[in-house]
Formats: sequence, C-alpha cells, structure tokens
Amino acid sequence: MPDLSLVGDIGGTNSRFGLVEQGATFIQNTVALKNDDFASLEEAIGQYLSDRGIKSLAAAAIAVAGPVESEVVSLTNRHWSFTRDSLKRAAKAKHMRLLNDFEALAWSLPYLGREDLVQIGGEKSERPALKIVFGPGTGLGMAMLAPLPGGGWMALPSEIAHANLPVATQEEFDWRRKMEKPGVAFTTEDAISGGGILKMYRALGPDGPLSTPEAVLKAALAESDEAAMKTLDQFIVWIARVAGDAAITTQARGGVYLAGGIAPSIIGKLQTGPFRGIFEK
Repeated sequence: MPDLSLVGDIGGTNSRFGLVEQGATFIQNTVALKNDDFASLEEAIGQYLSDRGIKSLAAAAIAVAGPVESEVVSLTNRHWSFTRDSLKRAAKAKHMRLLNDFEALAWSLPYLGREDLVQIGGEKSERPALKIVFGPGTGLGMAMLAPLPGGGWMALPSEIAHANLPVATQEEFDWRRKMEKPGVAFTTEDAISGGGILKMYRALGPDGPLSTPEAVLKAALAESDEAAMKTLDQFIVWIARVAGDAAITTQARGGVYLAGGIAPSIIGKLQTGPFRGIFEK
C-alpha cells in the first residue's frame, strides 16, 4: 500500500511492528513477534506484511538493538545480520531508514506527553537542553538528544553497554566476581539487562529455583524469594549509578529518561526505593 509505512522495533527477544499513514504519527496494527520463531529479521518482516496482505509500502523505518554504522548490521543479543538493502527488499518499501533502537527513542523525546511519562524527582528544564534515554531490556542501551543552535535536535547513539560496571562496596566486588569469567571483560550489560538479572540471582545461589529473568522479577516484586528481592535491589542501585554517571558526564540538564523492557515493570520500586538518592550522588 503506497500510502503506508512500516515501523519496527527490533530487540534481542521480540520484534514489534506497526503501520503508519503518510503524514501521521498514530501507529496501527501493532504486533509483537517472538524472534525465536524466525530465522532472520527479513523473514519476520515478510510474515508481518503477508499476514496483512501488504505487497508494497511507501517507506520503512526499522530500529534495531545494535550499532548501525557498518554496511552489514548485527543485533547485539541475537545472531541476526542484515543490510539496509535486504530489509528494504523484505519490506517492499520505496524508502528505508535503519537506525539504532535507542537513537529512535531519543528522537521520540520531544513528542512525549505528560501521560507518556512517570517522573521520578527533578524538574523540567525551562529551555532546550541535552537529554539522555537509557535503560535495560534484553541488553542495555543509551542515546542522547542534543539541541541544535538554530532549533531542532540531533540524536547521538551510544554504546554504554560496553562500559565498566560501577561497583563501590566489598559486597558488590564479591558479587561481580562470582559473575565474571576469567579473561573476559565484565561490562554494565552483564549485570544491567535481563540476562544480567539472572546472572546476579544465580551468583547468590546457583541452586535457586528461578530460571528466567521474568521469574526473578516477578518473585522480587511479590517478595516471595529473598535472593530475588536482593537481586532487584542491587539491580536498581547499579541502574541509578550508571544513569547518574551518564548524566554528569554529558551534563544532561534536559533529563534522563528510563526506557527498555524492564523499567516499566519495576516503576514502583524506582519511585519508592533508593534510586533517586543514588542517582543524585
């Protein structure tokens, strides 16, 4: 359909697609597909369009969890590789935009309304200032949105996932040591991500009954597993430290926005726990 465009948000676990009419921002026909059900991103796109009888598109914009600087793009947390041209062909689109998922989130920040946000302290900047969007899901992502002198914005992707994890106490050093592999660098994403939650939990007790990040989060929020509760508490401490370090390093006076698949599920803990105090240290 020449008046429709495809939008996609491609993570390590799920691929989410929707359709947008030309000149509009409302997304329709949104669907989340499990990546395990497909051999490639091209196949997932093809299935989504086939299910809706779509044979052509005006354009497609696909945001992916990984850097997009090279001709061949690979997801950070899934063995999928593709090119702009291969996705353009799969989408049967006249135009294609391929970008990092957190870069796409950064572009969205000026368009978010009050109903789209939950504020955890602080005050809104009175003038345009640099913003950060940051958060854990299958992996860990971050991007910045900088105001331009003549008006408008510029999105700046980042790879904070590969930075060192900030540990401050002996207990944290011991905890990280249990998660490390000899000779392999331990980064923020090894703890601040879905997989990191499970690593943290298993480091406390390898024989613990929970076997997925979702189960650990659910048990922690239900206060039904002591190790899960301790894992979530430390997880939030590390999120706050990394977010705070990023904010002070970039002078993000426009705010730090938490995104990704995990933050919405723990918003109550973020609001009532130590997050804000640690973030401000």
